[in-house]
Amino acid sequence: MSEEPIGTPSLFVDRFFRTKWGEIVAALTRRFGTDKLDDVENAVQSAMLKALDTWQLNGIPDNPGGWIYTAARNCLLDGLRTATLARNRRDQVAETLYEADGAAPDWLGPLDDEVIEMIFVCCHPALNTRDSVLLTLRLVCGLGIREIAAATYHSYEAVRKSLTRTKAHIRSRGIPLAMPDRAEQAARTSRVLQVLYLLFNEGYSPRGGDDPIRRDLCQEAQRLCGLLGQSHLAEDGRVWALAALMAFQISRFGERIDENGLPKLLSRQDRSRWDGDQIRHGFSCLDRSMAAATRSTYHLEAAIAACHAIAPDYEATDWRRVLEFYDDLLALAPSPAVELNRAVAVMMVEGVTAGLVLLEILKDREVLKNDYLLPAVFADFHARAGQCAKAEACYLQALDMVANRSIRALLREQLGAINQA
Repeated sequence: MSEEPIGTPSLFVDRFFRTKWGEIVAALTRRFGTDKLDDVENAVQSAMLKALDTWQLNGIPDNPGGWIYTAARNCLLDGLRTATLARNRRDQVAETLYEADGAAPDWLGPLDDEVIEMIFVCCHPALNTRDSVLLTLRLVCGLGIREIAAATYHSYEAVRKSLTRTKAHIRSRGIPLAMPDRAEQAARTSRVLQVLYLLFNEGYSPRGGDDPIRRDLCQEAQRLCGLLGQSHLAEDGRVWALAALMAFQISRFGERIDENGLPKLLSRQDRSRWDGDQIRHGFSCLDRSMAAATRSTYHLEAAIAACHAIAPDYEATDWRRVLEFYDDLLALAPSPAVELNRAVAVMMVEGVTAGLVLLEILKDREVLKNDYLLPAVFADFHARAGQCAKAEACYLQALDMVANRSIRALLREQLGAINQA
């Protein structure tokens, strides 16, 4: 897709383009080869832009996915014909381009196998983990370069250069669109899950833009995770643990936004209005994840989310149990983000003073220095302690660091509450 997602007033078209991007890119890459990745992306982008203009005039066709596939395929064929003619190979062009061509896919459902294959191509061991994440977010999920930069905390230029370099590496290595053998698949699965986790997080808590939630990104991540669960990877407990985590988080969507369109803090959400079907699905996935011997960060994060799902309200949450899970998570995969979340649990169990001590330690963590969450949590702790001046200063600091307009509005609301206290 383009560097920014294609905009349209129609939610149907917006979501359709998001979900069909990866499927059409995968289908065309299978036909034309991974050495044509740039051409495939450009063709699909061109076809989607053409669809916007054409459908507004003539209406959406009966088979919109097939329409875009055919338009993109024809664009690619035209490009190949032009390039080949330029090399004075007219006879070969005629033979290649005008041979009997199979029908376009009917697009009644996702091309599960090809999309999964594309994910595993992006996670090839010849690529480093960072580049694999960026490429999958681009080719499979259809995120624009700016969205990827926000989701992964990289600069726009760094993402652009990485994508260009990685696709060139795939061409030079001749990496095909095909599933690796089972032994190699196991090695790549960690990257695949990391990509879906990042995609979901960018939708659940967008760093930029205006929306408090990007439902399309969360739903796409859940859909792709579901595809993995329908494959032989279903035996990997991490797949189900991640699916459980997504379901628990999605269950809160109805309470994530208040009547003014602002993000709603977990402490203010009415849990009786959370989606019971998603919660039940989350527990089903969590149970299934326990069949595997290996425990992962996804298991622990899903277990924390489960603690919230069964608690009637924020204060009644089993915070000691939550703290135990964060202790385990910190031991398994230490990170400043885990430490920050653990500090909240410590505050709920041991009091504000204990929580503030941990936050002071986190001030030296480089990765958090430009993240609004640390001063926002500081502000909440200071407000709970009755330290209004310090809370106000921290809210102002957080406002200077956040790009998402909805989050900025929430922070201003919390700051206003401090000033009125």
